[in-house]
Amino acid sequence: MSDIGAGGGDEVILDAPGFIRVYKSGRVERFLPVDFAPPSTDAATGVASKDVPILPEAGVSARIYLPAPPSSGSYRGKLPVLVLFHGGGFCLGSAFDSAVHGHANRLAAATGAIVVSVDYRLAPEHPVPTLYGDAWAALQWVAAHAAGQGPEPWLTAHADLGRVHVGGESAGANIAHHAAMRAGAEVLGHGVKLSSLVLIHPYFLGGDSSETDEMGMALLRELVRLWPVVCPGTSGCDDDPLINPMAEGAPNLATLGCRRVLVCVGGKDPMRGRGRLYCEKLKGSGWCGEVEDWEADGQGHGFHLLCPTSAEAEAQVGVIAEFLSYG
Repeated sequence: MSDIGAGGGDEVILDAPGFIRVYKSGRVERFLPVDFAPPSTDAATGVASKDVPILPEAGVSARIYLPAPPSSGSYRGKLPVLVLFHGGGFCLGSAFDSAVHGHANRLAAATGAIVVSVDYRLAPEHPVPTLYGDAWAALQWVAAHAAGQGPEPWLTAHADLGRVHVGGESAGANIAHHAAMRAGAEVLGHGVKLSSLVLIHPYFLGGDSSETDEMGMALLRELVRLWPVVCPGTSGCDDDPLINPMAEGAPNLATLGCRRVLVCVGGKDPMRGRGRLYCEKLKGSGWCGEVEDWEADGQGHGFHLLCPTSAEAEAQVGVIAEFLSYG
């Protein structure tokens, strides 16, 4: 629980039972506590992890994951980097949660990439678009390790900054999209450019949702109610490009600052249609890159965190690994 303002009484402006309650005074109650997992060397994969500061004055940090070296004991070359953003509706979750930690371990092991899992600031205490700035700062922090420079030895010693990928799940996928768009408009510095974008169950709203079922519609209605709370002053889900990058008048997707995009959706995810439409719009935008999409049949939003050892979750990690191997 936290207080972010005074006055206004304790009128509830958003109540999502079991998840979050926000009061007019600025008080926030979260009902999904973070199941903190410490950094470690993972027994199953051999992936090592540690926590690093990104913007210490703002409390932005990351957990970085280094894949185990081959049996020879040394890496055969430099490793790609995947900068990853967790989900949670912009207002919940952490890079240090056990489920997110486990997924990052599996991604590092499968892709052979150094994973930088960013713990950004949360809304509504830090309203959208604050977290977009945190994401850009994280990418700049990674880029600052080019030519063997920068504060993090794992990156200076092992990172191939000619292969920097950005990705995320749910709200983290939304954040990753906006980071890639910014990379098309601005330079990261140090000669670093983004190679690929990986969107896992992207959190985009707006438009027609007729293909989803009654339960999915109920969830979408809650997410529509949540958006103006985490992003005050929004024009609404249909025409706000922050939550609906396919909206009329949104920045042209042709300016996306990477060469390749992978979109993963669940067959029972109520937002799967938005992910599919993103692919279609990107292909038709004039963007000159390569788009791939993959669907987990019969699976819901974030299934890989709920059932990380399921065949579908393992298949999704495999698809991401194969995609990044060509990046």
